Amino acid sequence: MDQEERADLVARLFALMTSKLEDAAHEAMEGQRKGLEESDQIARAERIEMASRDIGLLAEAVAAILRSQLAG
Repeated sequence: MDQEERADLVARLFALMTSKLEDAAHEAMEGQRKGLEESDQIARAERIEMASRDIGLLAEAVAAILRSQLAG
C-alpha cells in the first residue's frame, strides 16, 4: 500500500468513525426524551455501546496503520 492509498484508507476510517459518532449522538439525544419505554431505552443504550466499541476498533486500526507507516 503506497502513501496515497494509506491516506485514503485513513480518511475513510475517520469518516466511518464520524458517522458512528453522529449515530450515537442521535441515540443519546433521543434517549433524553421523557416517557419512553424502558425496553426502548435499553435497546438505545445497547446501540450506543455497540457504536462505542466499533469506534474504538476503528481508532485502533487508524493508529496501527499510521504507526506502521512511521516505523516502515
